[in-house]
Amino acid sequence: MSGTAFVVCNFLAIAFLAVPTPWHWSARNTATLLFIFWCAVTIIPMALNSAIWYHHPHVRAPVYCDIVTKLRVGGDIGIPASIFCINRQLEAIAAARQAQFSGRDRRRQRLIELAIGLGFPVLIMILHVVVQGHRYDIVQGVGCIPAYYWSLPLIFIIWIWPIVFYLAAAVYAVLAFRLFVARRFQFARLLESSKSAISTGRFVRLIALSVFQIAYSLPVALYIHISQLRNQKLKAYNGWTSVHFDFNYVGVVTFADLRRVSASDEALSQLSYWSYAISCALFFIFFGLGEESVANYKRGFYGALRKLGGRRMESSAGKTGTDPVQISLPELSHAESSDFGYEHDKHPRIDASHFSGVVVTVHEDKATV
Repeated sequence: MSGTAFVVCNFLAIAFLAVPTPWHWSARNTATLLFIFWCAVTIIPMALNSAIWYHHPHVRAPVYCDIVTKLRVGGDIGIPASIFCINRQLEAIAAARQAQFSGRDRRRQRLIELAIGLGFPVLIMILHVVVQGHRYDIVQGVGCIPAYYWSLPLIFIIWIWPIVFYLAAAVYAVLAFRLFVARRFQFARLLESSKSAISTGRFVRLIALSVFQIAYSLPVALYIHISQLRNQKLKAYNGWTSVHFDFNYVGVVTFADLRRVSASDEALSQLSYWSYAISCALFFIFFGLGEESVANYKRGFYGALRKLGGRRMESSAGKTGTDPVQISLPELSHAESSDFGYEHDKHPRIDASHFSGVVVTVHEDKATV
């Protein structure tokens, strides 16, 4: 694994995730915002860790590592859970089971998505301590990562849930896409009638994001777990005291240690570490390069130009308008001012709006009526 490339790509992934986020925030799509949230709380620490522990895996910042390792446990469940919520929502829309969304329906749907996409990962973060054999591990070039006690409870508390969510999300994605193809001609009207923030283009991009996320993450998760079960025998879970003995121990893995493992194990580790940056890159590809995004880029660019141009015009006007210009005009006599015929044409009206910084001096006409 190239440490420099890993650091750079992680920080680029943060930018990729940040660019389309404001538009999704304005749309208030809970499932998509949950995906953004879990990507953020995993990729930001990953980027910082890869830079902090680039040269040597020193044991430092223990409280920080306690926090970010728990966030990573939650993110490993939260990302697939949010993908499941996205596809569940898309399938419900495509099936036209919810042609009209009342305020109560929206609140209920939001609560369900928050329970699945936020509440359940937080619960797993809490339960992680059951299978946390020691405090955490530090890998050079990666930083602090969660520690697991290799046992049967680990499979049912941690391992199984990403696979379950991705498989269920894949089923919903297939159903949603099949219904979309079958009803593609009236689909735009369906979305309009449902008053959903999801347009037809966004619907397709959400399915595409889910498909690519599942196509990458599900095989990797299955391959990693099967390989680990094949290469290492599960330990017996002999109680809390036995599992958590010497709990404050921190494991350290250097580049030299990584080179001593088999090529397949090293590849598995790399696939796991790169997964967060890949998720952010996929999100940017589908939502940072679409037509809506390009239109938003243009609006922001031209808006900045207008503001910059306005400030320059004000600055220019301030410089050129300091010295007033005097124009002398004769005062009209009563006869001239009341005559709308020939005499009125002798003194046409002057539009004062054309004069900026002009002082007009009127001289009295001594002519009598």
